[in-house]
Amino acid sequence: MMEKNYRLRHLLMTAAASVIIFGGIFVFLIYPNLTLLKITLFSKGSFDFQPVRQILGSDRVIKCLINSFTLAICLTITVNILGIFEILVLDYYEVKGSKWLNIAYHSPLICNGMVLVMAYNFLFGGQGFVTANLMKALPNINPLWFRGFGAVLLEMTLAGTSNHIMFVRDALRSIDYQTIEAAQNMGVKSRRILTKVVLPTLRPSIFAASILTFIVGVSAFATPQVLGGENFETINPLIHSFSNTLTTRNYAAILAIFLGTVTVVVLSISNYIEKRGNYRSVSKSKTPLKKQPIQSKGVRVIVTAAAYMVALMQTIPLLFIFIFSFMPVKDLYEGNIDVRNMSLKNYISVFTSTTGVRPVFTSIVYSALAAVVVVSIMLFLARIITKKQTKVTMCLELFLQIPWFLPATLIALGLIMSFSKPTVFTMGKTLTGTVVLMLLGYIIIRTPYTLRMIKSAYASIDGALEEAARNLGASTMKTYFKVLLPVLMPTIFSVFLLNFIGLLAEYNVSVFLFHPMYQPLGVVLNAATRADTSPDTQMLSFVYSVLIMIVSTMTIVFVNRGKKR
Repeated sequence: MMEKNYRLRHLLMTAAASVIIFGGIFVFLIYPNLTLLKITLFSKGSFDFQPVRQILGSDRVIKCLINSFTLAICLTITVNILGIFEILVLDYYEVKGSKWLNIAYHSPLICNGMVLVMAYNFLFGGQGFVTANLMKALPNINPLWFRGFGAVLLEMTLAGTSNHIMFVRDALRSIDYQTIEAAQNMGVKSRRILTKVVLPTLRPSIFAASILTFIVGVSAFATPQVLGGENFETINPLIHSFSNTLTTRNYAAILAIFLGTVTVVVLSISNYIEKRGNYRSVSKSKTPLKKQPIQSKGVRVIVTAAAYMVALMQTIPLLFIFIFSFMPVKDLYEGNIDVRNMSLKNYISVFTSTTGVRPVFTSIVYSALAAVVVVSIMLFLARIITKKQTKVTMCLELFLQIPWFLPATLIALGLIMSFSKPTVFTMGKTLTGTVVLMLLGYIIIRTPYTLRMIKSAYASIDGALEEAARNLGASTMKTYFKVLLPVLMPTIFSVFLLNFIGLLAEYNVSVFLFHPMYQPLGVVLNAATRADTSPDTQMLSFVYSVLIMIVSTMTIVFVNRGKKR
């Protein structure tokens, strides 16, 4: 009898959990996209091709599509060249000052997103520091010289090497040095070893980084919006422009759906290619990689000079953002750095006024809440997925990956259009225009990454720990909280911090979903790049950027220390 009651309770709990889990997935991941499709393509009850025909007939739209794909292709090439060069300098070749280079090459992780875009704008833009000095020497120079495709490609290339530093670099470090030694013993030249032994081993991780870079290029938002100018407009800025007006919002939705379709197709092709690949280690016990000397003095000088040049290009924006945060606005516009005029005035303005501190407080609260919620939910769902390998859990994992296949603009528009009216899913409440919607957007976009990291952490736990706890009579709950959770805590905290800094200056979702009374830092930083923004607001944006960089640096240091333990 007791056993039957236990089974009944277990069955009821499982059914209730399944309804809650798949209900939440439907409401927040599937329903918004279905609503978007219905409103844009099935508004009259049947498929309406007219909006699509109007979109395709627009020269502006076609030009934006061409620009986006051109940027994506070129960015994939340039980021791979720069990223591979950086990891070879750090871990494959002997280059003097590699410790400093290591710090410099991590700068895209510290100064990323809107912070870096703003840095380039205030260095090289129409009111930029460098531009002001150039106009003193060359009065006839166009103040908008740093605009267009070249400016966007340069900024995104220097900002886009984070995947190589984080993931491709790990693949390089894991190469078995015995294979390189074997090639050297056979008399193979170092250049041929690099091209025939080392780089082919990195092919899977380089391919994955290339796909992610391509998607970043196609869906680029902040950089083309700020640095693209009138002559280089891409899809996402156009989507945002269309979404601001009710009469053109359906066009924005169609473009977002197209962008999502492109992303899904690219990821599907990449998964197919990866599954067909056959990558195996050639040795059971690997020898750690040793740095190789560059034999030619001329080549060594060129490589070292190029390495330091790249490092300077990546760190200069950070340095100037820090300097600008202490300067008066007059010196910034005139292109002067006068130590005597520097002060803490901008910092005092941020922390002593409600207006100044509100964006910081807003972003911290939203980012922290979203990070806590998404980590908590994924701890539960990842446990189910790793514990029970069934078709149901496979479907669950697939559904949770949906935000990875969709651009942020599509997710944001889906939420806006789905919850602009009271629905049964929201208990008769309208969410669009409330403070809740941006939090939902943040949670959704961080779900796939969080699931992947926590799932990997579960998979790495020795099953003997759990088995030993059970043999000692510990219940399932006690085993989890007393044995498994303490083991997971370093990963949980690292994922929380990475989610937190990833959302701190988030712009792509925020610009669609933020409440007017609570602007997050990403939106504030973007607004500071506009010419009509007040000088005081622009100066406060440098303080915000410094705060973001400090938090990002502390997080990266903590996470890297956790990896070394």
